[in-house]
Amino acid sequence: GWCHVSTTKRYSDASEKIEKESMDVSGFQVLPSQVESVRLIFKRHPDIAVEFRAKNQHLRKACMGFLLSLIETLCQSLEELSNEDLVEADVALTYLKDAGFKVDWLEKKLDIVKDKKEKEQSSLARLQEMEDSLLKLKQQCSDMDALVEKEEEELSDTRTPMSFDDVV
Repeated sequence: GWCHVSTTKRYSDASEKIEKESMDVSGFQVLPSQVESVRLIFKRHPDIAVEFRAKNQHLRKACMGFLLSLIETLCQSLEELSNEDLVEADVALTYLKDAGFKVDWLEKKLDIVKDKKEKEQSSLARLQEMEDSLLKLKQQCSDMDALVEKEEEELSDTRTPMSFDDVV
């Protein structure tokens, strides 16, 4: 009906290629580059997928990719992570929980990252305030140095004894 045979053929070829490149890890088809990460997840959290309901291998693969992407996001440096990224990570986590993944451990990690991001932002704000204050203090010191120099010159002029020519 709605798609041409050539489109279906191309989709089928791509699908077969993906299947050939994929490996099964605990019932999930993953790319060879993802095998170690997925094995580690199942080793540390063996019950992660016991309530996962999707039977379709494409959906299973997509959800596992989603989980790996969320973990990668949480592994980024705080400078790379925006508040919007963390909001989206929350949404992704909710999606994974709704799909049946047991990811309370990941939720705790996300909370830690959110707390760190909040601390980073307040620290950056305090740092900016300190730098502004320091700049003002440095300007005051510079102004004071100029006043001291001027006063020393005046003192030096005052202390200079008169010469014979000044008196006569």
